[in-house]
Amino acid sequence: MTLEHVSGHSWGGLFLFMDRHVSGEFKDTYSEVSPKFTLTKMDGVVSAINAAFTYESGSNTGGVNQDNYLYGVGADLNVPGLNFASATLFYAANKNGFGSSNDKQITLTYGYSAGNFNIDGYVDYAFDNSEDNGAFNVDNVHFNPQITYNLGPALGVSNKIKLGVEYSYWDNQFGVNGQEQNAFSLILKTHL
Repeated sequence: MTLEHVSGHSWGGLFLFMDRHVSGEFKDTYSEVSPKFTLTKMDGVVSAINAAFTYESGSNTGGVNQDNYLYGVGADLNVPGLNFASATLFYAANKNGFGSSNDKQITLTYGYSAGNFNIDGYVDYAFDNSEDNGAFNVDNVHFNPQITYNLGPALGVSNKIKLGVEYSYWDNQFGVNGQEQNAFSLILKTHL
């Protein structure tokens, strides 16, 4: 189960989510809080320059605990045909996560809609890892699109009720050489 929030404001924007996974005795909670603060707005392909921050937090019954902090600068982009797009370069201070995997990360976000059909997601590319973190020092990429259709109008409700699929591909997951995630999920989302 995931609880998610997205909002835009005069000062910038906010994205946050919390995932909860339970499988038998194993329980896992992971969350991110990602505000961005508009430094300047402009016309053209680049519509805004932002200061960005992300706090990642996770723990599970297997004993893994993490608190990671990402500091960055990014740009909102005007890309023809897309509802939104952005590119952000982060410095990730991951000392409380896997090893001491301080690295850099480029995050691309995008969204497209046509009527009730929607495609959105992100691509994270983490690179330039610290040399002092053992096995956790390989560049990695995580690609995570969602394709949904809003069933709300067909059901006669004003809230969006989206049904669709999510694909997660993560090469060298967590920076571990050769570890790969390749998973499809069915999703049902409702807007509160």
